[in-house]
Amino acid sequence: MRYNRLIFTLVLLLLLAACREEPEPAPAQTTVAEIAPTDEPAPTVAPPTATAVPPPTVEPTAVPLADLCVEPIYLAIIWHQHQPVYYKDPETGVYMKPWVRLHAAKDYVDMASILREYPDIKATFNLTPSLIQQIDDLSAGATDLYWQHTIIPADELTDEQKQFILDYFFDTNRKIIARFPRYQELLELRDGSDNPLGDFAADDYRDLQLLFNLAWTDPDWLAESPLAALVEQGEGFSEADKQVVLDEHLRLINEVVPIHREMQDDGQIEVTTTPFAHPILPLLVDTDLALRATPDMTLPSQPFRWGQDAIAQIERGVQYYTDHFGRPPRGMWPSEGSVAQEMVSMTAANGIQWMASSEGVLAHTLGMDSFTRDSNEVVVEADQLYRPYVVQGRNNGPVAMVFRDIILSDKVGFTYSGVSGEAAADDFIDRIHNICGRLQSPDANGETPQGPHLVSVILDGENAWEHYDNDGKAFLHTLYQRLSDDPTIITVTPTEFLEMAPEPPRLRNLWAGSWINSDFSTWIGEEEENRAWDLLQDSRGYLQTYLTGRNRENATPVVIEEAFTQMYIAEGSDWFWWYGSDQTSGDDGSFDQQFRDTLKAVYAAVGAEPPKVLDVPIIPATPAAADRASTGLITPIIDGIATEGEWDAAGLYTAAGGVMAAGAPPFGNVAYGFDANNLYLKIGLDPDFTLPTGQSLIELYLGTPAGGALNAFSQSGELLGFAGNRMLELRFSGGVLGNATAYRATEDGWELVATSPATNGRAALDFPEEVSAGVAVGEGGIIEVSVPLAVLGNADVGASLIMRALFSEMISGERAIIDRMPTTGPAALVVPDLGTTQAFLDVTDPTGDDHGPGDYTYPTDAVFKPGNFDITNFQVGTDDENVVFRFTMAGPVDNPWDGTNGLSLQTFDIYIDTSGSDDGGDAGGAAFLPGRNLAAATGTAWDYAITVEGWESKIFTPGEEGPTEIAGPADFQVITDPGQQKVTIRVPKSILGDTPEAWRYAAMVMSQEGFPSSGVLRVRDVAPSAEQWRIGGAPGGTTNHTRLLDLVWAEAGRQEAWLSAFTPSTAAQGSLTAADFATVEFMTPGQ
Repeated sequence: MRYNRLIFTLVLLLLLAACREEPEPAPAQTTVAEIAPTDEPAPTVAPPTATAVPPPTVEPTAVPLADLCVEPIYLAIIWHQHQPVYYKDPETGVYMKPWVRLHAAKDYVDMASILREYPDIKATFNLTPSLIQQIDDLSAGATDLYWQHTIIPADELTDEQKQFILDYFFDTNRKIIARFPRYQELLELRDGSDNPLGDFAADDYRDLQLLFNLAWTDPDWLAESPLAALVEQGEGFSEADKQVVLDEHLRLINEVVPIHREMQDDGQIEVTTTPFAHPILPLLVDTDLALRATPDMTLPSQPFRWGQDAIAQIERGVQYYTDHFGRPPRGMWPSEGSVAQEMVSMTAANGIQWMASSEGVLAHTLGMDSFTRDSNEVVVEADQLYRPYVVQGRNNGPVAMVFRDIILSDKVGFTYSGVSGEAAADDFIDRIHNICGRLQSPDANGETPQGPHLVSVILDGENAWEHYDNDGKAFLHTLYQRLSDDPTIITVTPTEFLEMAPEPPRLRNLWAGSWINSDFSTWIGEEEENRAWDLLQDSRGYLQTYLTGRNRENATPVVIEEAFTQMYIAEGSDWFWWYGSDQTSGDDGSFDQQFRDTLKAVYAAVGAEPPKVLDVPIIPATPAAADRASTGLITPIIDGIATEGEWDAAGLYTAAGGVMAAGAPPFGNVAYGFDANNLYLKIGLDPDFTLPTGQSLIELYLGTPAGGALNAFSQSGELLGFAGNRMLELRFSGGVLGNATAYRATEDGWELVATSPATNGRAALDFPEEVSAGVAVGEGGIIEVSVPLAVLGNADVGASLIMRALFSEMISGERAIIDRMPTTGPAALVVPDLGTTQAFLDVTDPTGDDHGPGDYTYPTDAVFKPGNFDITNFQVGTDDENVVFRFTMAGPVDNPWDGTNGLSLQTFDIYIDTSGSDDGGDAGGAAFLPGRNLAAATGTAWDYAITVEGWESKIFTPGEEGPTEIAGPADFQVITDPGQQKVTIRVPKSILGDTPEAWRYAAMVMSQEGFPSSGVLRVRDVAPSAEQWRIGGAPGGTTNHTRLLDLVWAEAGRQEAWLSAFTPSTAAQGSLTAADFATVEFMTPGQ
């Protein structure tokens, strides 16, 4: 096949040469050229990824680029196969997570096996040492917690084990579950039951045990014996059937390394490595390197500077590779594509010939903000991106570098799963041809770049396929076949290309960044991340005492080796990936626990007692969901009497049962609410509970914005599940309230702030802030409390107060905690709008018009609920310092994907015309933000655009080359109130100005999309028919229809008329202008 391709290419080139006026000169070998920035590196700007505002576009060439591709272009596909080192219980030898086993069964062997069917296709597989180590361990007999829960006979499961299975054995994509009718039936049984623990029979649990593991097996293996028979059987499995599946998983685990070694020895693939535990190497060298890309980042309280650990991580990675593949590695994927000039020497010193990163790192190294793409997403500066470079370390080097194409890589990783495999493969090939055409056509100076050129596509090799139909089989097979048949695209490994290519140009001062936004902010800078780095530094500093300090005589080399192994594992990037608000796994608490357990293992290895701080979660316990959300302000009288109506608008937590061996638990419920001055709590004791005749206590722990020291432990030493700073203690004697005492946290305990004896069940505490708290105990177990917001840090709108109540009984002078409220975690009490906003625009929007131009329908996934995108009211007002915007929705304002501000599904846009009149009102922006496909009507234009969603809320002003960001999520406040189904946005007047009553406004809602189409700023596409993740109802054959679902306008019908009034176009999104869009009017206060 390869010979035929070369012959075809040669003939084609000869024919083309005959048609040219002058022959094309052959590329000559060039000397090393040094590429340096034209000036000092510019401040970091996110590269053109899905999360950035699309960059300015360049008009496409008149001749289709693909038609200009006549000479070969080289393609390097690099599949990154990685799992972190999951915590392994030292007593049981059981891993906490199953993902090494499950991805081995579903992805690792299969990815290589598919490629082997296409012998002309070359590819690179990066197998991380942390993955290989666990594969070795599983092959040797280790298991994971999910395996252990699978092998327990279903009729012997305890309630705790059953709950684990119900919680975790549906952890796969819903597309995969739907392939197995019985699995889907069990999912619906669990989700539709009020008591699944009781409703599931032994047969249900047994089927679920098997189906979870079966679903995590590649479809190719499911089609073969012995698993095909189980798939056909479908249900009613036996205990022996479970072992059949697990045996197949073990077989596949044992094949992962051998198949890759064989294919590398055969010359079809190159296998590369990563530093041992997948750390961010530059941050091990010096966490201050994060400031180069993000100068205003808040760093941990103490720097982490252990360059020797970075060297050891590379050394161990190289050794693991050599031991398993019989040769040293030539290439390395630095974890997360994270590089810096400071790690080049250590990389070269370990024999690494090339490494890879992302296009944004190259752009910044060259002094650019990003590479420019035309409206077809083809890089304009293609000759700079699609070639290798070399970097030189201070003492060692050089090391070659290749840089991945962001768009192509992300298309495979995130976008192509939404279309057929054939269409995706066609698009991929077309994009390579377009790149090829760009490289083989004259540039702006009339010169044609000299090749050869290399396009690098690099992405995770195991995570995308569960989102594709049938695990991506159609896409991979079609892609590999199309590449096999294509005479102009030649797949190579990077090492092969470097051996044939001219000497690469040299880069000076390699940018310190990663493949995520060309910086390190995913792993450092947020509060949780920084705290984890501080704990890492404390542990590393302590471990150093066994090498050069006071403990150097207290441990053997074997002990120190084990301690450093655990230390290196704790330095892995994956822990820090899940800390903070920028990423979520749905199980972040588990990763937090594993990280802290790994640090404990460092101390345990040398026989030291781990510090108590490692017992404290970095991620606060997940707040318990209220049984009833707060729906309004309250001002109850604190008298111990729940007067009818005064607590109706309060939020409510209901007890789920206590932990007492007999009798009723103390707590029945806790209600909460606010007014402008106070937090109110009503504790309802269980009617069947009687206060002890001795001493007992109720402790109310609060985490507030008041600042100061934090304490994660109660007075008796129990973990609270959050870091608190305020506490109110109610002490009872003989069932009667004796006194109330307020405390604040110290570094190592709680100190008294105010105290008051009780009289007739009532107490008043006077605080230094010259305010008072009230407590009243009434009949029937009613306890009412008021706490001034002034002593809670003047908690303002949107602030979250964390609260947990403990009930203790004094036994032999010690506190015995016998109940907690809430039982499953702390309560999150969000301060609502306290009624201080003065509204000057208040618009009631028609209900049921969340259909855009009239025909739009919601995506089909169950996460979308009726009314999610139906605005019923919009207000604009002011308080002393802010312009305040408020949306009220007809349906839920929920947060299924853990958006950082409480939003997941919606994107709200507000456009402001500060001219306030038709005279001169079109001096601002006409087209709304990219992808909205709307524009301001004649006589109006926007001066500010506010977009609000769960992750990327921003404020823009118009610019010559598109919207210019002037404020980000940290600069203004978004408050979600699920109870009242409201979203409030408070923007400082210092950003917008102080005359908002004179402005005009347009407001709307769309569906948020984290992986949007090209040229679209993070909102969901509209397809002709609704799909799982696509809105339905788009008019056929158009690209300029709006993505808007509801526009705020009081008059019914105007929205539909405006949004339908446009001339259909099929131009690419980046080529559309305001003239192509429907237009809408702005709302004027007082009219």
